[in-house]
Amino acid sequence: MTAKTYDIVIVGAGVIGSVLALSLAKEGYTIALLDAQDPSLEPTNPERVIALSEGSKRYLSSLGVWDDIAAGGAGLIQHIAVREPQNIGAVDMSHQELDSDALGYVLEIRHVLAPTQQAFTDHIKSMYGVQCLGFRQDEAGICLQVQDGGKQLEIQARLLIGADGTHSFIRSFAGIQTYGWDHNRLGIVASIACEHGHNNTAYECFKEEGPLALLPLADDRFSLVWSVAPKTAVELLNLNDESFLHILHNEVGDEIMGKLGRFTSMGKRASFPLELRVAKSFAQGRVLLAGNAAHTIHPIAGQGMNLGLRDVAVLADVLQQTWAKEDLNKPLIGQTYAERRRLDTLAVAGFTEGVLETFASSFLPKRWLRGRGLQMMQSTPVLKQFLLKQAAGIAQLEGLKS
Repeated sequence: MTAKTYDIVIVGAGVIGSVLALSLAKEGYTIALLDAQDPSLEPTNPERVIALSEGSKRYLSSLGVWDDIAAGGAGLIQHIAVREPQNIGAVDMSHQELDSDALGYVLEIRHVLAPTQQAFTDHIKSMYGVQCLGFRQDEAGICLQVQDGGKQLEIQARLLIGADGTHSFIRSFAGIQTYGWDHNRLGIVASIACEHGHNNTAYECFKEEGPLALLPLADDRFSLVWSVAPKTAVELLNLNDESFLHILHNEVGDEIMGKLGRFTSMGKRASFPLELRVAKSFAQGRVLLAGNAAHTIHPIAGQGMNLGLRDVAVLADVLQQTWAKEDLNKPLIGQTYAERRRLDTLAVAGFTEGVLETFASSFLPKRWLRGRGLQMMQSTPVLKQFLLKQAAGIAQLEGLKS
């Protein structure tokens, strides 16, 4: 069995793991980046799309990769329109109210991954097709056992970071429990073209079964994310395109469709389960969690990836401190990281779950209260400014080093 030694091992080479590797390599750490899958940067149908906030864009800019990411094609979210069709009240937000180019950006994952990985330095050793078998930690550090093809390897490191997704092997093997629940909902995704284009506007429509979001892509199409009950999902996935778009038109409502015209075409549909899953601890000894391994939230408001990138920014900030660089064995590293991520994670999870619960009832008095609440939000500048800064990820960025 061959042994290799690094400062830090990151398991999971998706967006979070790759950006984290780049961030820590810039601090001089030697990194092993592992993933069980070979990297795939080919186009997919439907496209694998993420929404990044203005705050996330600024962080990626600080790493020197945003311009190359944007060159792949970024849909601008310059306006956000929040509606509950057939109810009073509406909220409209604009990038001009924050004096920024956009409130957020919609990109294909491959267009984020490729430039990030191309920026890797010699400090990063990427190892793909590698299966984690287990690990042990002691005073000397972490010893990770992996299967690489037909041979077993031992990788030695001071820290092990699990960025391996919702069903994280690292989290499970470390014995870190989670809290949360399944929403008993599926998210239907597809790319959709409309007659009049999107005018750089994202639409969030609240329905009784769940929210329906239309996010602007770079080529004037929308990326649809529609939360529905499993039975409804089966029915929608089995419809032909014309019937699906007809139902979608009715669900979006006449006000929005009056701006979009008609839906003209769509790509392939897919679905994924929706759930809330938050690790009870983001750190256990030398094992730390980031991204969906630490928290998986509902895609409403598109905050999942942004929450993960704030994990990256905070962990990189902790590890650039002199006291951390002097000794990666210090338990204070994991404790500091976990504490600094606790409130942000709970706030985002609580907000998304609260909004879902608020819009889940068709009871008429509750509908009226929701409508009045949207009206109040639109007409209260201080509240609206607060929500704008939260949606754009700017408030969290400002408080990053607090």
